[in-house]
Amino acid sequence: MLNVLLVDDEPYVLEGLSTMVDWAAYGFSVRTAANGEDALDIVKSIDPDLVITDIKMPCMDGIELIRLSQKQCHSTAEFIILSGYDDFSYAQQ
Repeated sequence: MLNVLLVDDEPYVLEGLSTMVDWAAYGFSVRTAANGEDALDIVKSIDPDLVITDIKMPCMDGIELIRLSQKQCHSTAEFIILSGYDDFSYAQQ
């Protein structure tokens, strides 16, 4: 089974992401985190196959989560960034 990590500081977004997709039907086990620091701890422990993260969060933003996951954890996960942020150039980092 593959592991997906959903990361967002908004509880309703996490709930929506968890339930909108039948993850098990696609072979995924789901973990969630409410901020980048907690997410990085999960990346260190399970090395997920897919991480879907918000870009703007307290403690650590999604860009930093991706950078540290790759640098410190040597993660091979695929990353998807979600954002309601209006400056796309920020996400392009």
